[in-house]
Amino acid sequence: MKSMTRFSQLLNHFPKNAFKKIIANEKADRYLKSFKTWDLLHILLYGQITQTKSLRRVISGFNTHTNSHYHMNTSKVKRSTFSEALSKRSIEPFKQICEVLMGQFSSKHKKKHKDFISIIDSTPITLKSRGYEWALKNRTIRSVGLKIHVELNSADDAPMYSNITHPNVNDIVDARTNIEIQKGTTYVVDKGYTDYNWWHKINESKAFFVTRAKVNIAMKVVKETDVEKKDEAIIQSDQIIHLTNHSPGGGRKNKYANKDLRMVTIYREDKKPMKILTNDFDRSAIEIANLYKQRWQIELFFKWIKQKLKLKTYFGQSENAIRIQIYTALISYLLMKLMQKASKGWSKLIDLQTWLQHGLFIKDSINTDYYRRRREKQMLIDKLQTTLEFA
Repeated sequence: MKSMTRFSQLLNHFPKNAFKKIIANEKADRYLKSFKTWDLLHILLYGQITQTKSLRRVISGFNTHTNSHYHMNTSKVKRSTFSEALSKRSIEPFKQICEVLMGQFSSKHKKKHKDFISIIDSTPITLKSRGYEWALKNRTIRSVGLKIHVELNSADDAPMYSNITHPNVNDIVDARTNIEIQKGTTYVVDKGYTDYNWWHKINESKAFFVTRAKVNIAMKVVKETDVEKKDEAIIQSDQIIHLTNHSPGGGRKNKYANKDLRMVTIYREDKKPMKILTNDFDRSAIEIANLYKQRWQIELFFKWIKQKLKLKTYFGQSENAIRIQIYTALISYLLMKLMQKASKGWSKLIDLQTWLQHGLFIKDSINTDYYRRRREKQMLIDKLQTTLEFA
């Protein structure tokens, strides 16, 4: 491992054979004699991890490490070649390999489905400056640019599903269309995912949902459940309710009407109490409240990829270039999560990212610092024991 660069150690977790197969199926490298999709991916990963801010800098920075290019099966590249590739290359290889990596964190790959928590949400990618005129066509009142939809594995803090759309694609439409409901999974979502029939589908699939109720929800209370005394400072009430809106609109019928639904109301400091809805009748009220609180994880994930992987500045301005770079940022994150799981001493992802960022082409082992810290700790313990013996 000491003869490998940090970049090569990261790429050890990349499914190269799957990527080659995707490229072949999509004919992504057809008619290309040089600078193929593999080369484009290398430079993009370099730019994301090192947080390089411009196209000129990412090319000049990558080209200075010619000694490492041979081992990665890549070479120097011209700025114009990189720019053209971003605007014209197929998005599919990046999207599909991202899905392969996300599959390693999916509930399908977990032997035990009990207490598997999935958090679903979206975040806007704002593109307002000159050069992004194409984004105006599908703008909304709140956002201009693109939107990333994500399903996050709460235990691993890693995405299991992602999709990039225009901002006018409703959150619930994407979830209802693309996310496969898994038995035993608990789906934690915000009120933007209010769809009574989608909730019914989750319930029929023997899965669970935890969501926030809208202010204008039409319902009636059918039963009051006693709140445990130790939870009274947090839980205002725990009730069984029925939805009374039989026709949500558009000729649809509410399949959840007049069926038992649980509503847990929690106190909030200086704010109105929050009403949380769920089909989970087994967990305690405080557990339901804490489940919804876990929704904050996905907000931190969005903040992480935007700030630490620089999804605020882009190497190209075309929609194609932006989409490729977003998928590369997700690939970077997933590779670091896999590297973190395989290593011994990186409890915080930010520490691993910093280690990579400030020495991507240095040849040392990922566990070097771990063993050094362990030796230093043992030396300190030995020194303290010696001091106590002679005290």
